[in-house]
Amino acid sequence: MSIAAAILPNGLPDPTMPVPDSVQVVEALHQPTTYRLRYEFTSADGDFPILSDSHLEPEKEIAVAVVPDVLPKFLVCGPVMRHEISIVNGASGSKLDVIGGDRCIAMDREDKGKIWNNVTDSIAVMAVVAGYQLVPDVGVTTTLHTEFTHALVQRETDLRFVRRLARRNGFWFWITSEAPMVNIAHFKRFAPGGSADVEFKINGKDANIDSVSIEWDSERPVAASLKQVSLADKSVIDGSVEHSPLTGLAKNALADIVSEKRSTHIVVPADSAGDLTSRAEALLIDHGWFVSARVTARLSVLKQIVRAHTIASIGGIGKRHSGKYVVARVVHDIDADDHVMTVDLVRNAWN
Repeated sequence: MSIAAAILPNGLPDPTMPVPDSVQVVEALHQPTTYRLRYEFTSADGDFPILSDSHLEPEKEIAVAVVPDVLPKFLVCGPVMRHEISIVNGASGSKLDVIGGDRCIAMDREDKGKIWNNVTDSIAVMAVVAGYQLVPDVGVTTTLHTEFTHALVQRETDLRFVRRLARRNGFWFWITSEAPMVNIAHFKRFAPGGSADVEFKINGKDANIDSVSIEWDSERPVAASLKQVSLADKSVIDGSVEHSPLTGLAKNALADIVSEKRSTHIVVPADSAGDLTSRAEALLIDHGWFVSARVTARLSVLKQIVRAHTIASIGGIGKRHSGKYVVARVVHDIDADDHVMTVDLVRNAWN
């Protein structure tokens, strides 16, 4: 019995591609999506052909797709990074794990030194992702970096540079595969509006999961103080923010729940109140995810593929914690028996 996933070299079917015994795909906020293809093998004429198969060589592009409906869904597409090999005496039970990741891997190969002049952060990101044949889905930033203000300096790989720009604007950066060798680079703030992409249900006749674990942590800053003196005219630049600008996924955000002051102060070079405010908002957005949950779902029961960076809802866990969450991480474990998804969720409010 074969696994319920298609392994596609260069995103296309190939009958000569070795079929793994199991597949794991991990997608998460602020991390490249990775895949692990596991092959169990024995010797053939004193050799192990799978270890030198041309489809599994360094930098070979592999896509992992599943077909829950009529059209396939690509979980990941990108280059092979490494092999992990375990050879057992007699060869029976030997294993090969082929590990790879999305196009973020290629973006993290070369440290660069560059000054970006007369650009905004979003324009710089557009230029970077274009160099990797990625389709841009880039949100707009407004702060302009010029030679007369604080320059936008890159002293890291393109991936770390883009992630740094995302972090200071309260954005997320991630890559999705929508079709064979068509990869989209997303650089934008999370938008909490709209309906849930998937519904988890428990404690009812239509339950589709067995259990939910929930945690919350209220010891996080809910306000940020940022003030500095302008280098141009010595005026005070105030970018202080009293609460996260992100709409809550429920009625009460952390700032509405706690009574004692929780604030933070950061020191960053900036030339305008708008730039400082963006930095403060980004910090509070990141700290605002104070509720977390974990569920495990089976495709055979749920009938849907869960993806990171989407919205899920949980029902049947009480008024306070039922409702919408963001899917922060999904581990897809696919074998001949089922497609199991371990899903980590976060929330910036409760009822």
